[in-house]
Amino acid sequence: MPWNEPGKNNNQDPWGGKRDQRPPDLDKMLGNLVRKLRALFTHQKGNGGNGGNGNGGNRSWQPSHPKEIKYVLGLVASGLALLWFLSGFFIVNPAEETVILRFGRYAETLQPGLHWFARFIESKYTVDVQKIYSFSLQGDFLTKSSDQNDLPGQMIQLDNTKKTSSAADQSKNLVNVELNVQYRINDPQAYLFNLVNPDDTIQQVTSGALSDVIGTMKLDEALTTGREFLSSAVLERSRQVLKSYNAGLEVLAVTLRKVQAPDQVRAAFNDVNRADQDRSTYIQQAQAYASKVVPIAQGNAARTLADATAYQQQVVLGAQANVARYQAVLKVYLTSPDVTRERMYLDTMQNILQNTTKILVDVNAGNNLVYLPLDKLLKQNSEQGDKK
Repeated sequence: MPWNEPGKNNNQDPWGGKRDQRPPDLDKMLGNLVRKLRALFTHQKGNGGNGGNGNGGNRSWQPSHPKEIKYVLGLVASGLALLWFLSGFFIVNPAEETVILRFGRYAETLQPGLHWFARFIESKYTVDVQKIYSFSLQGDFLTKSSDQNDLPGQMIQLDNTKKTSSAADQSKNLVNVELNVQYRINDPQAYLFNLVNPDDTIQQVTSGALSDVIGTMKLDEALTTGREFLSSAVLERSRQVLKSYNAGLEVLAVTLRKVQAPDQVRAAFNDVNRADQDRSTYIQQAQAYASKVVPIAQGNAARTLADATAYQQQVVLGAQANVARYQAVLKVYLTSPDVTRERMYLDTMQNILQNTTKILVDVNAGNNLVYLPLDKLLKQNSEQGDKK
């Protein structure tokens, strides 16, 4: 017979209990669930409150039905699964990248944004790829010998005693260098897993690059004109070595802070620096003077050359005209020598008398000479013409 048949007591449940028409009390249900779970997994006695059987007492709670056990275990498993799922969500900031390992092996690199990973199966490592790191490096380094000889020294004789000397020990000089290096992480995977200590590695690489570069420079060059070359060469050398190591690091800048000679010769090298600065000043002044004077001299030279060329053309053309005129006269002279001679004489006398202001006339009647002041006569004629 159905337990809720009409006309019967519908408050009776199929297990002999009475039905409660009130809505369920969630707090009470959760409390009962917690106590049942505690009793199920720890098998401890109740604390006398409202137990699962409602009778109180000190008896341990025992599940009354297998379905109830499955319900509790399913509820616990679902809760744990939900917590595990929710715990896998994380956010990668805009300046970061996250490396995911699945069972200890590299899986992928995640870019900024919301992501999820399987906790306990995958692990994540977040790296700031836009942060600029820096460190300072300072120390004494050997420069190249002054005679550009880095070969090992030969055996030399001193007081009948053979002594081995190295050219590097004899002629190389110490220089104190201080520089600042800025770098960043450009490959999170390589940075995390290719090197044991990448931050220490980049310091050692930079130190080695500095020693390598400055070992090819003279001391005075390192102290004066080679500063820019030193920093750029250390930067390039460090990048090459880190790339070969696949360190995941990129050197951004190498700033040279200080390069100074040893204390024993520092004053002398300061004098050298001042002399070099004076030399640069004089060179600049000479270049400025040259830029001012040279264009003027070039203009004068061009003008003189042009005048000489014009004079050359004038003389050559005049000579050619004289030759042509002489050849024309010669042709006529060969046909009529007497007439041509008389004409040449008259033309010559005409040219001479046109350019003179004094004429002497020989009178046949006696030994007297007649002087005609043509210049004064011409002047008087011009004055009379002006008055009129």
